[in-house]
Amino acid sequence: MANFATLAAIFAALLVMSHAASAHRTTITTVEIDEDNERSRRGSCHEQVQTQGLEQCEQLMMDIGRGGSRMGGGERERLMHSKHFRPCCQQLRQVEERCRCQGIRQVVREEQSEFSREGMQRVARSARDLPSACGFSSPRRCETDPFGSETLASS
Repeated sequence: MANFATLAAIFAALLVMSHAASAHRTTITTVEIDEDNERSRRGSCHEQVQTQGLEQCEQLMMDIGRGGSRMGGGERERLMHSKHFRPCCQQLRQVEERCRCQGIRQVVREEQSEFSREGMQRVARSARDLPSACGFSSPRRCETDPFGSETLASS
């Protein structure tokens, strides 16, 4: 009978310990963030610009930068009279609104070695007004500093 009492006491102790252990159980929840999916959904502006190409905008900036005084008129007129203007606007429409200025700045940066200082200033002014000339409501202007720092103005 003493063995039975000892066995019952051990069983009771195990039962209490088991209950105590389950009462203090910690639940760990893991959350997996699918960063690749999020990145691909949003896409980086650089990737969008690379995918879209913006070759027509490059040609447009070449027209402006090399046009000199021959083209006459202001930057907006120079923009709109180039045969590359409308195709450039079409290409920019394919780029997300938030990425358009970055794309325009990238085009200016890639082409800047082709121009004189005066030509580069014309390109910078034209690039600034390109979204508005294309009829985009946002951004209306893209600030580009052809000689260094860049800022974006979405007015």
